[in-house]
Amino acid sequence: MRFDETAAVLAKIKLGDNRQVDNAGLVLNEWHDAIGDLEYTDAIAAVVLHRRESTEYLMPAHIRVGAKRARESREREERKRRPAIEHVPITLDRPRFEAETQAAIDAHRAAKELANGDA
Repeated sequence: MRFDETAAVLAKIKLGDNRQVDNAGLVLNEWHDAIGDLEYTDAIAAVVLHRRESTEYLMPAHIRVGAKRARESREREERKRRPAIEHVPITLDRPRFEAETQAAIDAHRAAKELANGDA
């Protein structure tokens, strides 16, 4: 996530618990170091999840765990929306299978003989 997105995540956290953020940007830099590799939307979702489920003081580790949950949930929903694989019924047509197999063997042998004859 970009630095300004980390600032937005920290601002959301600040709104929820009135934490103090220094003007020099030390706290923001520390948070960016800890969660800057996450997706912005996952980090915001993690803040919301934490506020709904916990009374603990929110820390970067909580954001990392919540972001993972948010990402897994999103990926699960995406998989559900994918079209289903078309079911192809299996037919046990042994004579056809044997004929196709023998034709493939014969073609392979003919190609091999042709290759050996050219050498």
